[in-house]
Amino acid sequence: MHEVVTLEGWSSPFVAAVTRTRFATGGSMKMQPDGCWDVVVFRNGDTTTVLRTGLTTAAVTHDYAAGDEILAIAFKPSSFMPLMPGEVMRDQGVVLDMIGKDRFRLGADVLEIPTFETVDGFVRKLVRNCIVEDNRVVASVVSGHPMAMSERTMQRHFLKTTGVTYKTFTQIERAQKALALLQQGRPAADVAFALGYADQPHMIRSVKAIMGTTPGQAARR
Repeated sequence: MHEVVTLEGWSSPFVAAVTRTRFATGGSMKMQPDGCWDVVVFRNGDTTTVLRTGLTTAAVTHDYAAGDEILAIAFKPSSFMPLMPGEVMRDQGVVLDMIGKDRFRLGADVLEIPTFETVDGFVRKLVRNCIVEDNRVVASVVSGHPMAMSERTMQRHFLKTTGVTYKTFTQIERAQKALALLQQGRPAADVAFALGYADQPHMIRSVKAIMGTTPGQAARR
């Protein structure tokens, strides 16, 4: 069993979501693609690990033990870290160097490990120190109101910032929407039609490849 708490009452142009997960028992879970990249703090007893992950294109299985805690800061796809750009971080995770028990190194900066209560200050410092920036081109595309530009320019910005092409990004978004609708009890055939899949088998293959689960498994949940 595990408890998941989402940070409410705070919004950021750089952050999509902040969650804290605490595990009462051991087990494993699938970490599914969500179109974001993350800074993740893992706590296991006296051990703390800070991980910078890139945007993922397939589900990853995470094993956990009783008492583990995960703080995940999911950054919007338009958020850009020049030190670790999306194009080199796709499907990758980098463990950051610890400095003592409560700080870590990110490039030339030494930062305090964020907690659920200090995430807002942590993100402000990342932005103030130009560790994280905003790509307005990608932000405009994701919002559905793209700036005037050539297709080539858009694709170049999107790949450098997110690590994936715009087509791959939309496939991930569509698989997310499909899972959400299936979990609400919508018939698979209706979901496939509503989201523009060629047919139900096409949806099944796509959702399984990206999210690591079949529509049938999603509906049963």
